[in-house]
Amino acid sequence: MARAVSLSFGVTALLLLAAIPAMTGLTGASSGSVEGVKHYMPTVPQAPSAPVVAASPQVSNLINHGGPVQTTPKVYIVYWGWGGSDPSGEAPYLQAFFNGVGGSSWAAIQTQYSGITNPTGQLKGVWADDSGTYPVVPDAYIGNEAIRAAAHFGFDANANYIIATPHLHNDAQFGVPGGYCAWHSSVTSGGHVIAYTDLPYIPDAKFGSCGQNFVNAGAAGNLDGVSIVGGHEYAEAVTDPHLDAWYDSSGAENGDKCAWISSGPGAARDITLSTGTFAVQSLWSNAASGCVTSYP
Repeated sequence: MARAVSLSFGVTALLLLAAIPAMTGLTGASSGSVEGVKHYMPTVPQAPSAPVVAASPQVSNLINHGGPVQTTPKVYIVYWGWGGSDPSGEAPYLQAFFNGVGGSSWAAIQTQYSGITNPTGQLKGVWADDSGTYPVVPDAYIGNEAIRAAAHFGFDANANYIIATPHLHNDAQFGVPGGYCAWHSSVTSGGHVIAYTDLPYIPDAKFGSCGQNFVNAGAAGNLDGVSIVGGHEYAEAVTDPHLDAWYDSSGAENGDKCAWISSGPGAARDITLSTGTFAVQSLWSNAASGCVTSYP
């Protein structure tokens, strides 16, 4: 059974699903499926005008709770209901990041945990799914779309199926104070446990609440949040895909413990990959007992 999510990391599923619309042909999960608990990445914790200081994560290391990890990580991206609209250029930036992140010293931080490897070429597929009617409250149906993604690409226990939702079609709790930037979970269908991420259209977040210009000023930082948030969820899906593997005594995963640090050790920074330069947050290292941006 997936563990409960601490309120310190976001909002409850009750808030997100309070007003599920009645829509023909759409259900929260496919017949015979069971959706897991959602684990949220919170928005930047301070007001836009205030400086973001270094976080104070618990010093306790991550604990192995025995669940599976993604030993050979793979990423599949679904642009769900975009209809070709991408005014901020999120899609090519996101694909470039995941095309290049494999083999990087940043992704190598995860190799400390349960035999996870760091192969190159981790982005395995992209799908623009514009079939059907896009739901008014997308978060209520992400698990169903993840099942469709696994059927489209083929199920892989080492895969994170990233469901990227379209511009101006976000849940009410996205990008608001005390809300969230993204979340990951799992859904069981047909005997498979499918790990997936709900990735809203990050540039829609207001006032930099999901990482715009967190590392780089001006136009150069417009998409900082895409790789910071996308990278956060990727790292947690690799080390804790079913929410029963690696997290600390308070329930924080490797991304949570290091989220939104802007100064000092463990601060978010640019990394250079073969596909470009991207802003990333640090990740928790048990070896260093702290937040780092490279390993070893």
